[in-house]
Amino acid sequence: MTAYRSTAGVTETTPSLQTFFDKVFLFFCRLEDYFLANNKNRIALIGRIGSGKTTLFLRLTNEFIASGKTQQVSYSDHFIDTPGEFVELPCFRPQAINVTCDAGLIILINSSTDHQNSVPPNFVCTYNIPVIGVITKIDHKHCNLKRSQRYLTYAGVHPDKIHRVSALTGEGISELKTVIQEYVAFEH
Repeated sequence: MTAYRSTAGVTETTPSLQTFFDKVFLFFCRLEDYFLANNKNRIALIGRIGSGKTTLFLRLTNEFIASGKTQQVSYSDHFIDTPGEFVELPCFRPQAINVTCDAGLIILINSSTDHQNSVPPNFVCTYNIPVIGVITKIDHKHCNLKRSQRYLTYAGVHPDKIHRVSALTGEGISELKTVIQEYVAFEH
């Protein structure tokens, strides 16, 4: 590092060092823009614990890995998978908003077997991005589609934007992929 003393007695860096810092700054600005731009092509999955977010993610991406309880936010090429606590516990809802606010699409998931609604009224109105609802586990013998539809509309999802799927049997998955492609570039 070369330094020189100015006429005012203050040590300053050489112009080449300043140019280096400018280039580093621009690099990190571009890097930030790159990652934020990529999130616009990501789909955020939010919903209660056990609603089938990770299973749906695995089915949509054709990945077959052993999955368990999602403990932290997981980023993949096309998805942001969030823990169910983000919706269930009021103290974590701001984190759900922060993590998913730069996604290109939000999918609010409700299991057709859920007997309780943890999503506050008009929760999805917080976002300024498209939101669709997905009812999972439609193949389950104890499913209640009417109740799930009511929970999602209560959360602010328009009834026309609610889709029914079974990640286990694959029912409704291809239709959901088509709907997702209307919002973000997603090919699988």
